[in-house]
Amino acid sequence: MSYLNRNTSHKSAPSAELLYLVIVLAAGAMTFWYAGHKIGLDLSSLSTAASILGIGQSPLRYDPRAPVQSTSPQVIGNTAANQQAALAPYCAAGQAPAFANGIADLKVQLGDVMGSPVECEHAASTIGDTVQQTSTGLAVYTKVTNAVTFTDGWRHWTLSPDGDMVSWEGTQAEPPRG
Repeated sequence: MSYLNRNTSHKSAPSAELLYLVIVLAAGAMTFWYAGHKIGLDLSSLSTAASILGIGQSPLRYDPRAPVQSTSPQVIGNTAANQQAALAPYCAAGQAPAFANGIADLKVQLGDVMGSPVECEHAASTIGDTVQQTSTGLAVYTKVTNAVTFTDGWRHWTLSPDGDMVSWEGTQAEPPRG
């Protein structure tokens, strides 16, 4: 019965090697994040890791929860649309996927090219970027440039600051300069 009298309140301090490892890992993650933003890598996994670790996001200048201009039917009762809304990724309970704010403005300009939303708009980074998958591609809001872009994977469209439509083709996420 001597094991019952064991003193378990003694806690050892973390070793210096563990502290250095944590510092190096944090510096590596920050370097990866910075370099990824500079060359345009998809770093959505870091956003997911940050939210799991409880690292908060800064307030958005662009609010995806603002009043919605819906292109889909209203969700009423136990209809097929209601069941689809319940299955739509990133949507609140009973919320149907819809375009809002700048993405809705881009949809008005592009029409059927943009398709219909298949998920609700959601955060893509800790700095306030958002994305929304559609039936024909991906709509993206970039907070740094305050730009809304849509791509089908090869063709891209964005609204310029003066409201003109800009389009280009290729793998570049940003419009060509020129």
